[in-house]
Amino acid sequence: MVRNAMLTMLLGALTLGASPLAAQEAPEAKPLRFDPMVRVMDVSAGGTITVTPPGEGSAPTKAIPYKAYPYGSRFEVAEGTTFRAIFSNLTYVVIRGPAIFTPRAADQWRKVMLDAQKGDYNLRVDERALPGQFELITPLGTFTDMHGMAKLHLGDIGKEKTVTKDDFSFRTLAGDAVFKGLHYTMSGMTQANAFSSADSQGLQTSTVTGRLGEVKMEIPSGNGQATPFSLTPGASVQITRAKAEGSDNWVVSVLTLYANGQAKNYFCYVENRGEGYSTGELIAEVLPQDVEGEDGEEGAEGGDAAEEGAAAAGDIVPDELNDFDDGMLL
Repeated sequence: MVRNAMLTMLLGALTLGASPLAAQEAPEAKPLRFDPMVRVMDVSAGGTITVTPPGEGSAPTKAIPYKAYPYGSRFEVAEGTTFRAIFSNLTYVVIRGPAIFTPRAADQWRKVMLDAQKGDYNLRVDERALPGQFELITPLGTFTDMHGMAKLHLGDIGKEKTVTKDDFSFRTLAGDAVFKGLHYTMSGMTQANAFSSADSQGLQTSTVTGRLGEVKMEIPSGNGQATPFSLTPGASVQITRAKAEGSDNWVVSVLTLYANGQAKNYFCYVENRGEGYSTGELIAEVLPQDVEGEDGEEGAEGGDAAEEGAAAAGDIVPDELNDFDDGMLL
């Protein structure tokens, strides 16, 4: 009896002693540390890459394959040239010229930013990267919280052209990304999501179009509010911008359209008017229930209309996302 009581007490003590261990939370993930310099690898035959190191008075030189260059160096890639810029064994970018970009780093190489101005980029980002550790900066906004593989095409963004075309295309191949664009945000982009943007008149007009999957958008609509919109294949957001007289603030007009051409939202606002000011107002809004068919089914966002819009969009993935060999990412 005494022996059994002692065994019971011992087991109880062990159980109590183990409880705090069982209740401990998993240790927080440590941020990655990228390489201290950017390596140039796999330059195509006859390819030309010009590198200008950071610092005043630095002269451009021809990049040497397998050499590492400091962050802050400006790369200019000749048309048709392809190569890999390596940030770590599991984080690199395959670039095709003509391209212009500058890789940057911060926090003792725990954060990397790729400032891309032009070109085609196939990206692979380490799955262990923490939010914000790898950012892809473009003239239209910044991709952050990136993991996995993605493609980006950058044409002549912001030029004073009058004919609009899709100069900006992005597609997630695996993993996910968040895009903080100029007057809109896209969250939760996952595998097989794609969109493009046609911009003209020095970014005064933009038309963002869904190409693949469903991309969730948040669009500021004034008074500190944001309007949600699902960018499905063929659906679009038309944005017109102008500078307010005597101010650097944008006057922004937004029109959202379903894939079948039916308008959903139309509003305009002025940025940064200060607390207590009305920064804008909803001028008009077409809700799904306002465009229901005779049978009570949704005519704008419902299943049939969405499928018809996707079919009308034709090839829902822009050519720019298909003509750069995916195999180079593997």
